[in-house]
Amino acid sequence: MLRDVCAGLAFIKELKPYVREPLCFEQAEARIRQQLSQREEGFLRVLRQAVYGYAPSPYLALLRHAQIAYQDVEALVRQRGVESTLDRLYDEGIHITLDEFKGRAPIERPGLSLPVSSAAFDSPILEGAKTFASGGSGGYRRRLRIDPASLRYEAAYNLLYERAVSAEGMPFAQWRPILPGSAGIKDAMRQAMARRPVARWFSQVDPRHLDGHAVLTRLAVGAARAWGADIAMPRYVPADDAGQVARWLASQAAAGHPALISMTGSSAVRVCQAAEQLGVDITGTLFRLGGEPYTEARAEVIHAAGARAVTHYSMSELGRIGLSCGAPEHVDDVHLLSDKLALIQRPPRGTHAGDGLLAWHLTTLIATLPKIMLNVETGDYGGVEQRDCGCLLGQLGLSTHLHTIRSYEKLTTEGMHFTASALLHLVEEELPRRFGGAPGDYQLVEHQSGGVSRVLLVVSPRVGALDEAAVVATALRELATDAGTRMMASHWERVRTLRVVRREPYVTAAAKIQPLHIERSL
Repeated sequence: MLRDVCAGLAFIKELKPYVREPLCFEQAEARIRQQLSQREEGFLRVLRQAVYGYAPSPYLALLRHAQIAYQDVEALVRQRGVESTLDRLYDEGIHITLDEFKGRAPIERPGLSLPVSSAAFDSPILEGAKTFASGGSGGYRRRLRIDPASLRYEAAYNLLYERAVSAEGMPFAQWRPILPGSAGIKDAMRQAMARRPVARWFSQVDPRHLDGHAVLTRLAVGAARAWGADIAMPRYVPADDAGQVARWLASQAAAGHPALISMTGSSAVRVCQAAEQLGVDITGTLFRLGGEPYTEARAEVIHAAGARAVTHYSMSELGRIGLSCGAPEHVDDVHLLSDKLALIQRPPRGTHAGDGLLAWHLTTLIATLPKIMLNVETGDYGGVEQRDCGCLLGQLGLSTHLHTIRSYEKLTTEGMHFTASALLHLVEEELPRRFGGAPGDYQLVEHQSGGVSRVLLVVSPRVGALDEAAVVATALRELATDAGTRMMASHWERVRTLRVVRREPYVTAAAKIQPLHIERSL
């Protein structure tokens, strides 16, 4: 906490020039066009300064082990371009798994063993970055670096995507936690740097607390307001009180200016359900989603409420990876931000090596990012296509589209493993389709107590009366249809470990409903 407070005070001090001199649309457009025209030079600059010019870099150890000099990489880039060079480097062993990148596993190559921490991949050329504990969106907290220069670059994206999806001029709000959750403070400061007002900040964490994170949040907002930004102070709205948010959205729609509001996909579903239960009209609302997969099932709930939604694809260490398309062909259609990132696809390493998946590997092309990535496996996969969509982002030159974005990371419960995408299909699509309810009403929970584990299928009371035995049988039958989960389903059926519990699903500190929640008791 003390480290976070000190980092926060330094962060607030460095925000001042970025907030007092806001970006305009023309500046944002010029910045992205310029960077797109300089991708090769940007990549080489990052390599010179943050890899070959930085002795502790794990990437430098890999490159030296493969006997690849900077001049070799530069020649490849001049001849083949960035992506082809990255493919060649991958073949030479220059790539990092997600576990290695997050410091959960050492880098192991034939003849090389390199213990690393997540800090080993911090950018050495970004002087303003401050380190905090994250909000724990994956169920645990880790280091997170936030930098004002990086946020200003992302503020440019905000200006562009708002025009691309016809959101300019809509009142902006968010339902995001305060610090240590990063999404809320990032959204607020990006809006401030673009001189976009934040009409409401609903927070699932009470900002009136006297702990350091709450005080830092209020100080950051107060400072930005003193420097000319129009940001509402966060107000407490717990995760189970979506009605408050629905009523405010309805008031905006009734006044003739529906709002643009940022939140997770599961929170948006709850707001739409609350609007229906309360009998209020949120027609015209635009949900800007992030942090969870945006599925067809969630889209149906949102559209039924008369609202629409767009989604961004982000990673806490990098910020935005993809921006919502203004002419989407899929519900989660985003433009890869190829001005700052390069993407290649390769089969994942480890347990998924034979699954036929093509894992996404990312490389950073600009210096204003808190982390340096060089063929880093993200844990995600999905559709990648080149398409001229005709929207503003496509016209800028962002022609690579990503869609149907899913994680293949294995989740573990009772010693069994399965993919996040398989479980997501079960709890968001199959069970709601057969028994009622909506995405976010079902969740698997592993309860660990005294060394003994039980697996619970949590079902929201909103679903109403149901045949619990039929729900269990359906879940086991559905899991048994997938080769990756068949053994687990057979084991659960044999030991009768799966049972239904009626309560609200668990919500993480970052306001997400994970398909699997691990609950531990002493």
